Amino acid sequence: MPFSVLLFASRKPGLSPAAFRDHWENKHVPLVKSITGSHFPISHTRRYIARTEGGSSGGPANPETPAVVLVGKQEDFDYDGIAELTFSDESAFQTFFGIVSAPDAAAKISEDEDQFLDKSKLKAVVIGDTTVTNKT
Repeated sequence: MPFSVLLFASRKPGLSPAAFRDHWENKHVPLVKSITGSHFPISHTRRYIARTEGGSSGGPANPETPAVVLVGKQEDFDYDGIAELTFSDESAFQTFFGIVSAPDAAAKISEDEDQFLDKSKLKAVVIGDTTVTNKT
């Protein structure tokens, strides 16, 4: 049974949403992929919160780039990206986690994260049951 994890990531203060996305896509993911090799997740899907530039009604972490909120408050959406990492099973996740937690790998990953993430706000959770309803 597939095993998935959700990450909620916030950009480093002073970094634009575009720079955050560029670093995550073009530096961080390739770094993690190079470290984990064949143990990289089956999929690593990244979604970015839609933000408007030059606003002044954003939340505490994003005062100049408010989220496009449909329901809720600005403060509910101070993270900038959501990633879903999917593995073939929990054992595959544990192998991946062991690799990225090893001292040398963890140091390289942490050094890179310092370039674009506010690590104090990073959150991760295991996904439970998933139900999909399609149009047809």
